[in-house]
Amino acid sequence: MIRWLEAAALFGVALTVRVLLGTFDSAARFLTFYPALLAAAVLLGWKEALFVLVLSIAAARYYFLPPGTTSLLAGWAFVGALNIAIIVALKTLAQELAEANERQRLLFQELQHRVANTLQSAIGGLETVRRRLRSGPAEAAVALEETIRRMSASAYMHRRLHDTTLFNQPLESMLREIAAAVIDEASVSLKVQAEELDLSLDQKSVIAMLVIEVANNSAKHVFERNLGSRFDVALLALPGHRAALRISDDGPGATESDLAGGSPSQKLGTRLLQGLVDQIHGTLTVELAKGGGVVVEFPTLRPSLSAGEPRLGRIAAPATGQSPDRAE
Repeated sequence: MIRWLEAAALFGVALTVRVLLGTFDSAARFLTFYPALLAAAVLLGWKEALFVLVLSIAAARYYFLPPGTTSLLAGWAFVGALNIAIIVALKTLAQELAEANERQRLLFQELQHRVANTLQSAIGGLETVRRRLRSGPAEAAVALEETIRRMSASAYMHRRLHDTTLFNQPLESMLREIAAAVIDEASVSLKVQAEELDLSLDQKSVIAMLVIEVANNSAKHVFERNLGSRFDVALLALPGHRAALRISDDGPGATESDLAGGSPSQKLGTRLLQGLVDQIHGTLTVELAKGGGVVVEFPTLRPSLSAGEPRLGRIAAPATGQSPDRAE
């Protein structure tokens, strides 16, 4: 209401100035209304500017112009509408540039954080290789291979995080592109389901890293060994400002003893997943049996559902397994 009152006030000032000017050159009778029109477009918005334009044309028609000047009014209307369109376009462009600048700033901070984590993870992997070179060369080779794989996956993610088009996509398209970069769709059925949630750039980047991590894990431990042929990603809304991400394959699953007695690289992988989940203040659940998966629940920026039952059951329904000892 305040904005509309401000628009009316701008028109009132323009009308008052026009009346005070009295007799004016006929070719410029409408010019006193243009400052009000432009001010409304810049300060208030296109609807308020159109409101000022309509009032100005009506006042000019009934108070200042003789009959038979419809074509002149049409010309003023066209020029006024064109001015409004140009100003709105410029304001939209300026807003998009400001948002892009802020996005780049946040992504740069995120990349710095990711690079630090990647280097720390690589250092841990190399230390494991160094300790096992003498006692277990075979295990050292496996750990070295795992470190190389992690660094390659992180390098890919860093490149994509720097590309803002990744996060301009709908969530489902974004997750599909990320998963398809790791999963060979020629031999594996890739299913992605994602509801449009209000997520920050940081949340999207963490979700992307989680998908990359689990997808690499599944590719190595399930699909390359022909132990499965399906990879599922589901991101669904929950009541109470929360969401749930489930990532799974149809591999053989694992037991508690597998999780407790996993290799150092496997335990490191679990810690990496937990570290990512902690960044979005979420909870990590690793389902053990065949048909299980990695489930992450986390808070969103705003509520995605106003009412209804929790939807975690929808996520767990397509039972496919993600081995917890493979959560690398």
